[in-house]
Amino acid sequence: MKKEVISSPQNPLFKELKRLSVDSGYMVLEGRRLVADALARGIEPMYAAVTPEYLLLHGPFEGPHYTLSQKLFLRLCDTKNPQGLLVIAEVPFVDISAIQGIERIVILDRLQDPGNVGTIIRTADAFGFGAVVITPSSAAPFSPKAIRASMGSCLGLKIVRAVPREVSSLPHRIITLDAHGESVMSGDLFRSPMAICLGQEASGVSPELTAISNCCVRIPMKGDTESLNVAVAAGIVMACAAGIFPLS
Repeated sequence: MKKEVISSPQNPLFKELKRLSVDSGYMVLEGRRLVADALARGIEPMYAAVTPEYLLLHGPFEGPHYTLSQKLFLRLCDTKNPQGLLVIAEVPFVDISAIQGIERIVILDRLQDPGNVGTIIRTADAFGFGAVVITPSSAAPFSPKAIRASMGSCLGLKIVRAVPREVSSLPHRIITLDAHGESVMSGDLFRSPMAICLGQEASGVSPELTAISNCCVRIPMKGDTESLNVAVAAGIVMACAAGIFPLS
């Protein structure tokens, strides 16, 4: 039996999908690779939606789903050229107690650009960091742009929302990256358990987090540039912390 194609924007189901797609408590995962990755990681969709064109090209989607007209489907998407498949799921934040035993974590303090947030999460995953702490006023790590930038790594790491007071309860040595830090970055600074703290693109780490940091480090640079893009700086410091590019 052919499944009904939902084509009216007044359809109650479409209205619910549209509501959830802009609700910060939920995330929209678009495309075959990202959806497959999410399902493999145990993410449970609340809804799955496909287009008739997707079904013609790829065959039936395994699991409960709804079929939307291409026009309605586009109204749920953030990408310019969607593949015709998406799922909506609850954002998988965890409590800060769940990361107490993780040896290496990253703290993102008030980062504004979701692309930077997603890129740092992806880099953290690549260098063996197991969790990311997001402070208030930071870009959402499960927004469409951040999800795309993380290439799905946001679904594999433990991600926590926390204020500085909660961060201070962690057993980790907090190392804050600061262009004017008193210590030059070196491999021997990164002893586990540790947390690397990265601040807002313009103003850096907040005074509250700086006050509870164990040390502030700077990346040695030979050129005249005063600072680096925060995602680039994050990659350098995490590679050093992981022992990939040790500095003496």
